[in-house]
Amino acid sequence: MRAAADRTRGSRVTVRTAAGEVPMTVVDLSSETGTLRLAQGRVDAVRFEAADVAWPGFPVSRLVVSCQDVRFAGPVSTAVSVGSVRVELEVTAEVASAVIAAARPGLTVRCAEVLLVSRRPWPGALELGPSVVDRRALLTPVGVRLGKRRVRLPARVRPVAVDLPQLPRGLVLTGVAVTPTGLRLEGGAVDWRDRLSGMPLLELLSLLANAAATLTVGRI
Repeated sequence: MRAAADRTRGSRVTVRTAAGEVPMTVVDLSSETGTLRLAQGRVDAVRFEAADVAWPGFPVSRLVVSCQDVRFAGPVSTAVSVGSVRVELEVTAEVASAVIAAARPGLTVRCAEVLLVSRRPWPGALELGPSVVDRRALLTPVGVRLGKRRVRLPARVRPVAVDLPQLPRGLVLTGVAVTPTGLRLEGGAVDWRDRLSGMPLLELLSLLANAAATLTVGRI
C-alpha cells in the first residue's frame, strides 16, 4: 500500500459522493496496519489528504479524511465499516466570500481572527459567529466593529444561512471555524458503514497496487 500511495500522490482522483462525482488531487495517502491484520481484512488507520477539490458549488482547497479501525467484510464483499471517521475541509477566503455573497448579495467578507462582513458605503463591519445546524452554516452577527471599537449584539439577530457540501452518506458536518486563510469545516461519524462501488477487498488492494494517473474509488 505504501508503493500505491507513492504512485498516487499528485494524481487526479474522482470520488463518488451523494452530490455527484468530485475530482481532486491526491496529496498524501497513508495507512497503519500489520500483515496479519491486512490478511484479516482490517486496517488500523488510514489518512487521505487531497487538494483542489471540485465539490459542486463549493470548491474546497484542502480535504483530509482520517479513518480508524477499517474493516472489510471479506474478499468478495463490498461491505466496509469504519470505527470512526474524521473529515476536515478548508475553503479559501475567496470561496467563503462568494458563498456568503450569494446568500446575502452586496456583502464583502474578510477572514482574519474572526469572520467580518461589511457593506459599502458603511465604514464598519459585522463580526459573524459561525456554527453548524442541520447541515447548514449559520453565521450569526455577534458584534459591530468600527475602527478599534467593538459593540456586542443581542443574540436575537438573524443569522446568515449558507448551504454546506453534502458529504457521503452517514457523514455529518459538525463544526466550522475561521482561519486566517478562510474557513475550516469539520465533521465525521462513529461506526460508519457503507459499500464500496463494486470493489471487494481483493480488487481494492489490486487497484491500490496498480494505481496510475487517475483513480476512481467509492464512497470513502
